[in-house]
Amino acid sequence: MIIQIPTDCPCCDYPLELVNAQLFCRNLACGAQLSKKIEHFCKTLSIKGMGPKTVEKLNLADITEIFWLEEGAELTAALGSEKLAEKLIIEISKTTKADLATVLASFAIPLVGGTAATKICAVVSHIDEINSETCKAAGLGAKVTENLLTWLATDFLEIREFLPFDFKSKQVENTNTDSLTVCITGKLVSYKTKSEAAKVLAAAGFKVVETVTRTLNYLVDEDNKSSTKRKKAEEYGITIITNLNDLLTKKET
Repeated sequence: MIIQIPTDCPCCDYPLELVNAQLFCRNLACGAQLSKKIEHFCKTLSIKGMGPKTVEKLNLADITEIFWLEEGAELTAALGSEKLAEKLIIEISKTTKADLATVLASFAIPLVGGTAATKICAVVSHIDEINSETCKAAGLGAKVTENLLTWLATDFLEIREFLPFDFKSKQVENTNTDSLTVCITGKLVSYKTKSEAAKVLAAAGFKVVETVTRTLNYLVDEDNKSSTKRKKAEEYGITIITNLNDLLTKKET
């Protein structure tokens, strides 16, 4: 029996593209793809009551229409219950307070899942600060960076004004005198291991990070060598501490 390889998408009739023995529909308006993206969006944002069946019933044209839904006869008819409609609106309203990492992960950007979103949000305070430099500082790979920046420059621009989020990062947004960021480079003299030093710093109220960015407060360099992190810290004008205990003493005073 000869199996015919389909040439068109069974959902939208768009020509299929064969890549590495897999067929892809590149039509961004494809109904099947859109439904899955909306389902992923709702699941990531924890919108209760927005499972596959509900998404199908609502027949949304794009993600932004989720926030156009209103209580009333139309939504009640679609869900079959006034109580369900009321609960759904309440659940949707809760998402407006979602932090940037959760929001980014919800858009199903290729390779930009929860891990990548969390990494970039550790070095930026707002979505507008995401660029090639901050992606590099966050340790994102070339392809992940490309996908994220492309999405920001295309799809995001079209829907941004219709979304209710403030696009702020929870991690950096809440930085205060009790959560000053510290990065350690080189060998330590005052402590046996970086792990031990990190525990002491955390207990003192500092937040220990792995990368040097413009938002970093202190770089601990007891080794006093010209490391990459030190050079970057000097470039950004970040305070360099040559004895970790001096930083702890400074914090206490």
